[in-house]
Amino acid sequence: MDQRTEAILNRTVIMNRLDSITKEMGIALEHSAHSPIFAEACDFACCICDAKGELVSQLNGIPILATAGSFSVKAVLRKFGENIFDGDVFIINDPYDGGNHLPDIGIITPVFAQDELLFFCVSRAHHGDIGGSTAGSYNPKATEIFQEGIRIPPTRLMKNNEMLDDILDLIRINTRNPQMLTSDFLAQIGSNRLAAKRIQEMLSSFSPEIVKNAVSVSLEMAERLTRKRINEVPDGIYKASDYIDDDGFQQEPIKIEVTVKISGDQMLIDFEGTDDQVTGFINTSVVTATCASGIAALWFLGKDIPRNGGAFNCIEVNLPEGSLVNPHLPAPMTLCTLTPASEIIGTIFKALDQAESGRVSAGYHRYLGPSFYGVDPRNERYYVGFSFCSLGSGGAMEGHDGKPYMATLSNFGGVKAPNIESNEVQYPHLTLYHEMDSDTAGAGEFRGGCGMKYAFEVTADQADLVNFGDGIKHAPFGLRGGGAGSLNRSVFFSQGQEIVMESKEAPRKAVKGDRIHLNTSGGGGWGDPRKRQAQKVYEDVLDGIISKEIAENVYGVIIEPSGINLEKTEKRRKY
Repeated sequence: MDQRTEAILNRTVIMNRLDSITKEMGIALEHSAHSPIFAEACDFACCICDAKGELVSQLNGIPILATAGSFSVKAVLRKFGENIFDGDVFIINDPYDGGNHLPDIGIITPVFAQDELLFFCVSRAHHGDIGGSTAGSYNPKATEIFQEGIRIPPTRLMKNNEMLDDILDLIRINTRNPQMLTSDFLAQIGSNRLAAKRIQEMLSSFSPEIVKNAVSVSLEMAERLTRKRINEVPDGIYKASDYIDDDGFQQEPIKIEVTVKISGDQMLIDFEGTDDQVTGFINTSVVTATCASGIAALWFLGKDIPRNGGAFNCIEVNLPEGSLVNPHLPAPMTLCTLTPASEIIGTIFKALDQAESGRVSAGYHRYLGPSFYGVDPRNERYYVGFSFCSLGSGGAMEGHDGKPYMATLSNFGGVKAPNIESNEVQYPHLTLYHEMDSDTAGAGEFRGGCGMKYAFEVTADQADLVNFGDGIKHAPFGLRGGGAGSLNRSVFFSQGQEIVMESKEAPRKAVKGDRIHLNTSGGGGWGDPRKRQAQKVYEDVLDGIISKEIAENVYGVIIEPSGINLEKTEKRRKY
């Protein structure tokens, strides 16, 4: 075997091994964590970065978390420099210094080979409570980040493989469920430790120099491929805008404006024209806005591009200071990884679709659902829960209907809906129904996924609810003549009253027997609905996804008891 062939083989084995390690990290984290947000919803991501903090490999978990791993490592490197040693573990969550929002806490473990820093193993996960004025840390009425929870700058949590208990105690005492928080920290630390062990095992077969060379070449190859793909996009300036409903204080919509500039192999995503930062918690950290931009661009450029630092570094992003996407301290921003991160991705989709159609999807649903907290009367334990069952659906794209019951764009494919029965064991509530909602899918030649209906009843004597999210005023967009999806809706039934909830509310009290009914939005459609195959329209009617009235009035398909009336359908579709 010649040297070139051997180098290629080594690189392939090493990079696939690193990918395998990040996946194993995720499995370990899911199976060892106690909190439902880890073990059920899998609201986490794992990645490996090189000694410079460049993203090398990531688990296919929560994209907005995984891509942020590099920023967290670079923040640790900026602060500690050469004072990073074998046996250290670092912790970070500050959105103003390497984090995306406070609930997502990063645990970072350096890996050494022969006293040389080689990698960082990173687990980033959403914790159920990190303090602040509202349990669950989503506070729609926060006006400063200090009201949202404890800020953790890059901090050494372990030294010589021993926990620094004073640091851990400082964090624990600022949260409502310190036992759960500690357990989840240990799960993250264990996940990283497993990855470090696997890397050391790999180093028994490959020298550090061979591994470093494999990583370096792989990053360079990802950059070359990304620039090649950018160069294939027609040069031009592509603009789009979208709106967030409100920030919980002002009722006016908040604009996200994007200009994508393509020149040769250069791509600039410019947010000039985006509204200024706002009072409420939808402001966006630089990390979140940058990661969301990279996610959108790489989706458009091709799924075969490795999602590593070589690819992400090709996407230049301009985030005007003082704007929604780069606010000044102390702007609150806990909602940013859902809203507006998903809207940033969607707006970039709308812009890039002008360059070349068929590569991106129509609009996805926007998250809307309550968090709930209190003392569970069955065990007298404090709980904080989230409505992961209130997911909506995805948008269509050329050749594909939208996927039903999907996480938002920023969490694409990552967050999982928990099992209903286990959800009722973990939290004092009873699920009333959980099903697809007819006539909510955005119409099109390829339709969006349909929305969902979900309701639950409080079984504790009392509880607190915080409704947060978006999408009650602005529906998921359609593309290329496709229709918009449906709107979100939340209704609170309490002691004979029916209250339509706002998308960003202060905590409200609930008592035993109160009910929350949620209608989540369907995704946007793609293409002219009257070009949809009549048989597919008929099947959607049979499946209850659309009604016969929508089939006739929107799709132009006439359905009778015997099936499709082809003659009437052909005539109807001409007009």
